[in-house]
Amino acid sequence: MGTRLKEARIEKGYSLEDLQDVTKIQKRYLAGIEEGNYSMMPGQFYVRAFIKQYAEAVGLKADELLEQHKSEMPETTKEQVRKPMSSAAPSRRTSISKPSSNRINEKMPMIIVALFIVVILFVTWFFYNMLADPTEEEAETDDGLQYEAPSKNTSSATDEEEAANEEEEEEPIEEEPAEPETEFTVVGTNAETTTFQWAGPAERELLIEVSGRSWVAATNENQEDMITPSEMQAGESETLDLTGESYVRLRLGAAPNVKLILNGEPIEYEQDLTTQNIVIEFTDAE
Repeated sequence: MGTRLKEARIEKGYSLEDLQDVTKIQKRYLAGIEEGNYSMMPGQFYVRAFIKQYAEAVGLKADELLEQHKSEMPETTKEQVRKPMSSAAPSRRTSISKPSSNRINEKMPMIIVALFIVVILFVTWFFYNMLADPTEEEAETDDGLQYEAPSKNTSSATDEEEAANEEEEEEPIEEEPAEPETEFTVVGTNAETTTFQWAGPAERELLIEVSGRSWVAATNENQEDMITPSEMQAGESETLDLTGESYVRLRLGAAPNVKLILNGEPIEYEQDLTTQNIVIEFTDAE
C-alpha cells in the first residue's frame, strides 16, 4: 500500500514537503506510511486517518485502498469510556435560579406600567412644545390679532449686486493626481524559487487562471494561508486582494498550466520548472 501511495504522489509531482503542506501531516509520518512503518505513529487510531488523508491528497479512493490492504493494517484496541460521575451541582443551580425568575415575573407588571407612564409624559411634553412655539410665518400682535409675516422678494437684487457676482473669480479646478507608475523587476532565483519586486499603486489584485489540472497554494508574510493548498482544474480561476500586503508566496504544481496576472499585467516565469515558488515583494510607489 505504501508503494502505491508513493507512486501516486510522484505522478502528481508532489514532494513530501508539498504533501505535508496539503495534508498538515508531519513529513516523518508520511514517510513512515510509504515504508509501511506504522510503529512510529502517535497512536493506532491515527494510522487509518493519516492514510485516508494521504490517499485523498494524491487522488486515490481511500476506502477502496484500505479495504484492499486491510491485512497490512495494525489492529486497533477499543478504549473503555468512563461514564461521567453525576453531580448534584446542576440541579442545585436550577433550584437557585427559579426564585430569581419568579421575582422578575412579579415585577414585570410594575415595569410595564412605569414605561407606559413615561411614554404618556413624553407625548404630552412633545405636543405642548409644538402648540406653544409660534411659526415663522405668523406672529401675535399686542391686540391679540395675528398677522402673516411678509414673504421675502427673491427678485430684489440690484444691478450692482449682479455686477459684483459676475466679477467673482471662478475657482480653479483641481486636477486629480496621476496614478503612480508600476515597476516590476526580478530580484533573483534560488533553486525552485523566483523572487520579484513590485512597486506601484496601493490597491493591487492578483488573478490566478488555470488551463489544466494544477496544485496552487498562497501565503502572506506571516505564513497565513491566503489560498488553502488545493487542486485546481482547467478553466478555474482565483482572485487575491493584495491591498495592504507587503509579501505573497505562491506554491505552484504543474506551473505551465497556471497564469498569474497582477493588476492586469501577466507575470512571466523566469524558470521552466513544473513545481516552483513565486515570491512577490510589494512597495507602494510615491
